[in-house]
Amino acid sequence: MGELIINQSVISQRLEKAAIPNSSDLFADLDDYKLLAREIQEGVMAIRAQPVKPLFQRMLRIAREAADGTGKDVAIVTHGENTEVDKTVVERLADPLTHMIRNAIDHGIEAPEQRKAAGKPEQGVLTLTASQRSGSIVIEIADDGAGLNRTRIRAIAVEKGLIPADATLSEQEIDQLLFAPGFSTATEITNLSGRGVGMDVVKTAITTLGGRVAITSVPGKGTTFSITLPLTLAVMDGMIINVGGQTMVVPISSILESIRPNTSDISRIGLHGELLRIRGEYVPIVDLADRLGHPRDKRTMTERVLLLIQTEAVPQCALAVDDIFDQRQVVVKSMQGNYGAISGISGATILGDGKIALIIDPDAIALNAAPRNFEEEALHVAAT
Repeated sequence: MGELIINQSVISQRLEKAAIPNSSDLFADLDDYKLLAREIQEGVMAIRAQPVKPLFQRMLRIAREAADGTGKDVAIVTHGENTEVDKTVVERLADPLTHMIRNAIDHGIEAPEQRKAAGKPEQGVLTLTASQRSGSIVIEIADDGAGLNRTRIRAIAVEKGLIPADATLSEQEIDQLLFAPGFSTATEITNLSGRGVGMDVVKTAITTLGGRVAITSVPGKGTTFSITLPLTLAVMDGMIINVGGQTMVVPISSILESIRPNTSDISRIGLHGELLRIRGEYVPIVDLADRLGHPRDKRTMTERVLLLIQTEAVPQCALAVDDIFDQRQVVVKSMQGNYGAISGISGATILGDGKIALIIDPDAIALNAAPRNFEEEALHVAAT
């Protein structure tokens, strides 16, 4: 299927180079070819699709074992068991989900006497939910426990040297510290925690699947981990862009909109930073060429294209690119097995002309490039 998509791109590019008029019957035939290729791809993925019910049933047993091991009374609720995902996702998601469920019961849900003292029912509730949203699969693990103790998380991060003692972090940035390598809040080794295998392993496993994980926590109310995964791991829709003279691909699933900003939309921050003002909010701008080590485009931001993306590191972020060429299906090739891990790159694809284009990892780009004290700086800009 992947080779078929690549062959389709080859034919498209050769027709363009031949300068054949758009009215030619060849283009109508090519459109039919594209339609058939997409139908075949959807059919192949339907064959590979499996409901998450067997995975959820396995997680129910693990949750009951964890509840018995900690002496807690936990009710497990599931929703969307018939949601279908790629069989590779079902196979590889078992270990990350196991770790997250054990964490939710061990660290999230309080002991019965603590819950009673807080005015809660003695029985805690752990909810597993699967659903499809705009071309992605979302799996949520939610508990009604005490929520994240951000003060303690920050103190442990300082103690382990992960952040400076005087660092100014938002609540979301403190939550992301849970995914730092070796981070653990366990004070003693048990069957469930304290063994040095932290949430960084979970995030790595999900990122390898092309997904991302987000945290929402309210003190005293509980914590929700949301895992967003692509429906298919072999073929995806991507935006073909030009960055520093290189052709690259940005996943469509991460892009909210593309923008040609006016001068009034751009604000300076610090020595080199810039912010995009959109609908009354300030969004950090990341120069993608500069971030990836390419020569910076000398054009101003108003002469370039901004891609507004949504990531877990920063709610919204604008990627500055040189040009947008096209939107098409691309075949995802792994970089891990063929070359190695590259910061900011999630994979590669083969274009119609035979060239290789790298696929951008928007989450990694935003995480490494966004200023930690962005919120305060944005308020300062707004005030001035």
